[in-house]
Amino acid sequence: MASDEQDLAAVFVNLGGVLARSARTLVPSEADAEDAVQEAMLAALCAPHLFAAVECAGSWLYTLVRRRCVDILRRDRVRQSNEREAALEELFVEAPDALEYLERQELIAALARAVKRLDEPLRSAFVENALEGRTFREIFEQSGIPMGTLMARKQRAVEAIKRELQQEGFSPLAHNK
Repeated sequence: MASDEQDLAAVFVNLGGVLARSARTLVPSEADAEDAVQEAMLAALCAPHLFAAVECAGSWLYTLVRRRCVDILRRDRVRQSNEREAALEELFVEAPDALEYLERQELIAALARAVKRLDEPLRSAFVENALEGRTFREIFEQSGIPMGTLMARKQRAVEAIKRELQQEGFSPLAHNK
């Protein structure tokens, strides 16, 4: 039995580099290749009686390494699949407002498109008052445009934006949160 283990150790010394290079072609990382070779060698050391029955030790060890590489690839594929499933679950199950967030993002994009299509006077009144939070008095003091005109422009802008959003399929009542 000691002789078989010594023979196996000699084979490892002679074939270790070849087995490692073969493993590197099969798995994505150097660490995985080293793991595959070490696991194959450990399996061979745990079964010296099999080594004694094998005609070509190199082929047998190569087969062990290749099988370990396949195991590693399967393990990684399962792990990646589990990670994807967990990420999706977290997004849609554990975060129930994810769909609401996506809908809100679509609404914001549609709103931005609608504001961009407004004529400049309407867009300016709407942006300065509704989005920047400036009062009509502040806008009047800076621009000299009468407050009544500014209020009318903002109102026309709001109506135009509502029409655009409705044309894109957004209901005005559904997004009043």
